[in-house]
Amino acid sequence: MVLIDTMDKFDRYFKLSEMEERFNSSSGGIRSLASAWLLASLGAIGWLFSSYDPLTWPLPLGFLVIVVTTLGCIGMITLWVMDQLVFHRLLTSVFMVGLKIENDDPDIPPIRSLMMKTQEGIGTYRWEKLFYLMPILLFILITGVLVIGGSVELFSPNTKYFSLSTYSFSVVLGILQLLSTMWMIIKFPSMSMARASYFGDAEFEDLVKNSRFENTISRFRSNPNCEK
Repeated sequence: MVLIDTMDKFDRYFKLSEMEERFNSSSGGIRSLASAWLLASLGAIGWLFSSYDPLTWPLPLGFLVIVVTTLGCIGMITLWVMDQLVFHRLLTSVFMVGLKIENDDPDIPPIRSLMMKTQEGIGTYRWEKLFYLMPILLFILITGVLVIGGSVELFSPNTKYFSLSTYSFSVVLGILQLLSTMWMIIKFPSMSMARASYFGDAEFEDLVKNSRFENTISRFRSNPNCEK
C-alpha cells in the first residue's frame, strides 16, 4: 500500500510537467507570431520608404509609416496579452504548485526549485519582457523621429486628393503608442510571488518571496531516501 501511494505521489508530481509543456508550447507559438509581426512591420516600413511616390499616393509618407508603427505596437501588445497575461499566468500557477510539492516533500526532486535558483528567484519574465518591449520601443522611436524631426513634406498630402495635413493625426497615434506601452509596463506580471500566499503556508510564502529555494534543495540532498 505504501508503494502504491509513493508511485501515485511521484506520478501526480510529474503530471504537472505535461500541463507546463502545453502552456509553454502555447506561449512559444505566440512568440513566433510576434517575431513574424515584427518582421512584417519593419518590412512594410522599408517598402514604404523605397516605393513611395508623392505624385500618386494620396496619403503622405510620414503618416503612412506612423500608421504601420502604430499597428506594430498594437499587434505586439495584443500578442503580449495572450502570452503573458493568459498562458504565462496559467503556466506560473502550475509551476507554483510544483514548488509547493517540492517544499513539502523531501522525496520529490527539487527540479523547479533549482530552476528558480538558477534564475535568481524571479524566473525568465524579464527576458520575455524585453522580447516584446524592445520592438515596441523601436516603433515608438521611429514615430518620434518622424513627428519631432521630420520635415513638413512628410505629412503634406497630395493636394489632388485633399489638402488636410495629417500631422495632428500622427501626433495622436504617437500618443496612443506611448499610453499603450506605459500600460504594458505597469501591468507586466512578474513571477507572481503573491500566489504563494494562496496556500495559506507562511513558511512557503516566505521561501518564495525571499527566493530561499536552497532550503528545499538542502532538504532533498540530506534526505536519507535520496542517498546513493
